[in-house]
Amino acid sequence: MFSKTKQNKIEFFTDFEGLLDTPPQPANRFYPDWFKKTAASHSIPPTQKFPLGISEALGLSNVNVTVRRCPGIISLLSEGYIVPLWSDHVVQVRPNTINAFAANHSGGISLHSQQNQYKTMPLPEGYYPDAVKFTNPWKVVTPKGWSVLVMAPFYQFENRFQVLPGVVDADSYHHIHVNTLFKSAPADHQLKMGMPFIQVIPFERKALEMEVRHSTDQDKKRIENLRFKMDKFFAKNKAIKSESQD
Repeated sequence: MFSKTKQNKIEFFTDFEGLLDTPPQPANRFYPDWFKKTAASHSIPPTQKFPLGISEALGLSNVNVTVRRCPGIISLLSEGYIVPLWSDHVVQVRPNTINAFAANHSGGISLHSQQNQYKTMPLPEGYYPDAVKFTNPWKVVTPKGWSVLVMAPFYQFENRFQVLPGVVDADSYHHIHVNTLFKSAPADHQLKMGMPFIQVIPFERKALEMEVRHSTDQDKKRIENLRFKMDKFFAKNKAIKSESQD
């Protein structure tokens, strides 16, 4: 029997001691390289016109900031946990077959046939029809009432394969295996141990009431005050510091 998980705690565990050197970690430790290299602001083109003048425009809004200061991107990249790949792998794709091999025995590999499993699902163009399933040696346990969304890491732009996303009720089922589709062009894809492989995002299974309406005066005031909330967010978030502070 599993020990009772404490509230507000997610647990990852494995039978393979060597994997503790490349463990799951908070997603904000795996920001994409392109994101870390992006400056927090850019120069305003001299031909760009602002009705109030450049100094007033910069004082009223974040007109010269980059994606490095976008709260939606920062929050997304920081959401949940990254499980790194637990072994070096080679996936061989040929016109009529696909095979996968692992450098160690920490996790198994199997294939899912399109004809048997998902023959009515439209496939993305250019991908081999059968899926490669990676048996994940990491198990996950969440508090009662919590599940995890399992998907590809955000904004990593992996161009060799796609992770097929899913949801696991990890308070009762603890395996988070990974199904993938690989590009169909003949290739030997080398996947390195430690690369960001999946993003695991816990969420509580609670239904929210939905309301659709016209905006109220209170809504409009909330939007008007948004700039001040954003300034507070920018001041607190480490990801928007200049490169000289990284």
